Amino acid sequence: MLRHAKTIAALLLAALLALAGCAGAGDREPSAGTDRPADGASGPAGPASQTEKEAVSPKEAERLLAAFPTLEPPAGKRAERPVELVLFADFKCPHCKDFETTVFPRLKAQWIESGQARLVYVPLPVLGGDAVSAARAALFVFDQKPEAFWAYAEKLYAAQRPVQEAWATPARLAELAEAADPAIDQEAVMEAAQRDDPRIEDAFRLARAWGVEGVPALLVAGKAVDPFDLNAIRTAVEASRSR
Repeated sequence: MLRHAKTIAALLLAALLALAGCAGAGDREPSAGTDRPADGASGPAGPASQTEKEAVSPKEAERLLAAFPTLEPPAGKRAERPVELVLFADFKCPHCKDFETTVFPRLKAQWIESGQARLVYVPLPVLGGDAVSAARAALFVFDQKPEAFWAYAEKLYAAQRPVQEAWATPARLAELAEAADPAIDQEAVMEAAQRDDPRIEDAFRLARAWGVEGVPALLVAGKAVDPFDLNAIRTAVEASRSR
């Protein structure tokens, strides 16, 4: 009962945050910004502040990450130990959309398709409200048909509306799922968008443990890098591969 009450309180805080709009990254350009939760928010509403970090062992982190979508290198090009990239993103975040359209294709081509890296995609709905629904729906699509997740993520970003607009309704999420893959059951997507998914809390747990305070956030072999700086990503990947 206490856990349920905390979840409700966190979601209410998230709703207020969504209405208030995005917390940007100061004077940086939107394409190089992040969306951040309210200070001290935790659970489904957003990562904790720096004073609320929790420990997650490497073994536990590996277990949690295994439940999220992973983009693997082609079988014939896979390195012996590809570098692990972990991306935290919110489908309602305009900066995450910028990353999806400008950086992700190049990151995929240069490091994943070449076999040097693999990427774990962790939906982190810091904007709360219907951003949580979008994350739930995306994870459901992944469960039903893993390869459809990436097409669905693309559809979600393409369908973005202003942050203050609650556009990710269960019905709209279902329509987008069908557009991504007609084999996905729309009714089931609508139900999933309104049903708790423990992986959402797991995502925030990882974010707290690793000091993630905004999205998009990219970790290369466990170390945060500027997600919009391809040179920084390249340097981090090469450094990890040379160890």
